[in-house]
Amino acid sequence: MKALINKENAALPISNKLIELLTNVIASKQLKPTELNDITINFRDDSYDPELGGYHPVEVRLVKVNHHLNFDYITDFCYVGSGFNTELTKEIDFDFTNDVGFQLYSGHHKLIELSELFKLWESNFIEYVEQDIFTISVTTG
Repeated sequence: MKALINKENAALPISNKLIELLTNVIASKQLKPTELNDITINFRDDSYDPELGGYHPVEVRLVKVNHHLNFDYITDFCYVGSGFNTELTKEIDFDFTNDVGFQLYSGHHKLIELSELFKLWESNFIEYVEQDIFTISVTTG
């Protein structure tokens, strides 16, 4: 399964540790080979709250190209606003398909310009997953 996720075409330095983590998540769902097409993995902290905070929800989308899964996007969400105006929105978005990134407070950037941010985000994210912070769900199609 490890060779199934391709990081070679990604414009960011995706670590082998992230590849292994995502591979293990996919493997744990015991998907049939026919289900290994486009995969969306959601990581949620059930206690994340606009008032109290918590760990941001993350969505990872992988798309099948030839016989590999390529990164489509990784999005980190956060609450913005207050009271009844609070909404969940993208805080950081790494869009591999379009080679563009987004950061809530600085706008759009070429993906490679967010390389250092990605390294920091990735190391924190992996640590949170290893601490079993998230409820993880996988959808295909």
